[in-house]
Amino acid sequence: MKMLKLALYSALLLSGLLSPAIAIAGQHYYEARSDAMGGAGVASSNRDGAVFINPALLALQAPKFNDFATLLPAFGFDGANSEQVLDKFGALQSSYKGLDTPIGTVDAAKVSLYRDESLQNKHAYASAGLGFSVVLPTHKMPMAVFYKSYIDTLGVAAIAHSDIDSLNTLASNNPPMLTELDAQGLGSQGLGSQGTVVTASVSDLGVALSFPLSIVNMPIAIGVSPKLQRIDTYSNVASVSHFESNDFDDAQYRNDGTAFNVDLGVAMEPVDGLTVGLSGRNLISQEVETIEAQGRRFTFQVEPMYAAGVAYDWESLTLTSDIDLNAQKRFEEVGDTQYWHLGGEMQATDWLALRLGYRHDIKDNTANIYSLGTGFEFGRVFYLDFTGMVGSNEAIGGVLQTSYHF
Repeated sequence: MKMLKLALYSALLLSGLLSPAIAIAGQHYYEARSDAMGGAGVASSNRDGAVFINPALLALQAPKFNDFATLLPAFGFDGANSEQVLDKFGALQSSYKGLDTPIGTVDAAKVSLYRDESLQNKHAYASAGLGFSVVLPTHKMPMAVFYKSYIDTLGVAAIAHSDIDSLNTLASNNPPMLTELDAQGLGSQGLGSQGTVVTASVSDLGVALSFPLSIVNMPIAIGVSPKLQRIDTYSNVASVSHFESNDFDDAQYRNDGTAFNVDLGVAMEPVDGLTVGLSGRNLISQEVETIEAQGRRFTFQVEPMYAAGVAYDWESLTLTSDIDLNAQKRFEEVGDTQYWHLGGEMQATDWLALRLGYRHDIKDNTANIYSLGTGFEFGRVFYLDFTGMVGSNEAIGGVLQTSYHF
């Protein structure tokens, strides 16, 4: 629930209505090594993170290892365009709630900031996620158990100019009672300004199975990940005068659905050091509608996602690139995204890896992301990975991950 609130608090999208120009750039999973290399992993992911993007890689990498690998946990977040969003909405709410005492010029000054329409036509998104995996040291049929969850959040703030005018023209020495202001706005609902928060989370619990094959001595593998998938949605419309953060926990604003889904993957090594991969995730389409609030209802979609990737490994250097083969749309009412990923890793020492990456939205609806990461190895048992992400439109994100081999 804390992760849910973090995403909710970070994602008010400031426009009167959702428009196709607004899109969510959040990821379907977070894994520090992959994210540091621009989100590429279809051909380059290590066995800890392969279960999230291409289970076939488990079989290609199995001959190199004879130990268990546990990723516990990976936690990440990213967002953009959220600067001062909550401050501005909160300033309007604070001005309203302070009307039961004399209103000074400070409150008026805060509200007057909205006169330049700085809240109009701006948007933001916020996403967060976590995951873990346990890879078993089996060679004939490599397998792993995994869990991952991610949350996407968007919101709409419709600021009524009548509220701005009312709050700015109040007599500071003789302010009206709250009930009088309510009568001027929306009756029992208070001021006319409203905020909509829409959130969806997807949680997967599954088993990844990988089958090693060989075609004319060329290693090839097929992977399949059957999984139980739960989708939770949250939607609430609240006026400035009745907005409470505790509403995020209220069951009346939530809806959910549980279903079966599956991921598939193929990977091969045509020549030594070169890996080519293809993955299909969430092959069974799912959608869950939000609860209707103030006449508005949203539909969250989990659609099949196909990606191809290539990676080349030298002794201490890896270069990789992925491309999404189809566009993705999370909420039916917002724009879609389709990414090209590029990244690399250099093994600087036996215990330190340096990573760099870039992620570009081909649809040009979301921020372009630059990523930088490091990986530390302690005694070939404990691994600690960090990733930072920055980009256009004030985008920022990060991933922290620990894993254990034994």
